[in-house]
Amino acid sequence: MPTFSLSPLSYGDSGLLTLSPLRLPAKQIFKIKIFLKKAIKRSDYTRRLVWFNAFPHLPLSRKAKGVRMGKGTGKLATWYSQLYGGSVIFEFKNLRPGRAIYFFNQVRFKLPTKTAILTPTTKSIKLSSARGVNPRLSTFW
Repeated sequence: MPTFSLSPLSYGDSGLLTLSPLRLPAKQIFKIKIFLKKAIKRSDYTRRLVWFNAFPHLPLSRKAKGVRMGKGTGKLATWYSQLYGGSVIFEFKNLRPGRAIYFFNQVRFKLPTKTAILTPTTKSIKLSSARGVNPRLSTFW
């Protein structure tokens, strides 16, 4: 019998969840990794950890500008990672929830998709209601 986890987090306490499909190029993943190194400053003392669940393993080729159609696919332009809705991109462990929310909000501005922040204090359930009457429980994915 399969077991299901209520939290989509695999390693850490808090994470950034994508709500729609996303294609991340390797350059963008690298820039976000450099930015998140600030979050794990003094990791030997604080034991903060960060996990990146996106790895660019798919090649993307493009033809040069002004080249006619046909004759193959072209040169390798970049590598990218294909992420689906409901997948966690980054995870933090041993980082205060307020600080994790700050760093995840900064990363959210750099991503071209809707995301949700998962922290120990937030649950994966939201309340939706029409004009504040009869609240109904529903999951956001």
